Amino acid sequence: MRRKNFPVLVHACCAALLAQPLLASMKTHAATPLNKTIKAKVTVIIDKLPLDKRQKMAKFDQQVLRYIESYNYVEEDFVEPFEVGVQLFLEDYPYNGEDRYKCSILVNGPDLQYSDKRAQFAFQEREELTRTQGFSAIGGLVDFYLYLVVGNELDKYDEMAGAHYFEKARAIVEQGKFGQFFYGWDRRDDLMRSIFSDNYKKFRNMKNYYFYGMWGVQNDLPKQRGFVKQAIQQLKAVLAEKSDNLAATQFIDAHYLEIVDLFKESGDSEVFKTLKALNPERAEIYNEYIQ
Repeated sequence: MRRKNFPVLVHACCAALLAQPLLASMKTHAATPLNKTIKAKVTVIIDKLPLDKRQKMAKFDQQVLRYIESYNYVEEDFVEPFEVGVQLFLEDYPYNGEDRYKCSILVNGPDLQYSDKRAQFAFQEREELTRTQGFSAIGGLVDFYLYLVVGNELDKYDEMAGAHYFEKARAIVEQGKFGQFFYGWDRRDDLMRSIFSDNYKKFRNMKNYYFYGMWGVQNDLPKQRGFVKQAIQQLKAVLAEKSDNLAATQFIDAHYLEIVDLFKESGDSEVFKTLKALNPERAEIYNEYIQ
């Protein structure tokens, strides 16, 4: 179900997933890349660094943003621009006189979030974060999660269309596992195994039905509801098989409002009963439409 030219959709329900608490000591830099699909916002939190390291890393957010903007992650020209938030939480990790850092990363895509507290990297004062130096621990970490976001976005346009980007992410894991800063890459390898599992493939296929219903047949309400209802049933099967599929639960969090809006005048209680079972914390919302 190929979809190349659809209007930009702004999902208000995604805002809650993307919103993060403001911290007074954050170093934040935001910009819209020219001629790129990803609109990146990079935030670096340096509270836990000693004063000298705070000074050294004061503009690291700009370094990471330039790194992201310098590369075209999305090869296809039909993908609508989307926002990605990247937050890096730094701690000092000195080693033999070299400036090294422990790093936690939080990456927010349009309807999913990745959190990782197991990263380390070295970065020296006046160093530039570039791709010309080959694989780097921090660059690889950023690239890895951006490719996961891109892969999940491409799956919205056609069946398994994000496969190429998931393969890119898996290739980065193989580099990271055998690099100097291998800490945490075993867990990212586990994540890739999960993403290539049959259960996650079913989740990816569900998105194809969902977004075809939302985007591909906008002028045909019965067809819209039909495709989205199929997607909800597939989502139910995904979570019945693996209740801790975090991507699937985040998907509901991001899209439940637009599902409610699509079906609220349909008289179809079945959809809302399914949503209530999958998302019981919002039972009060769904109960309003269950007859």
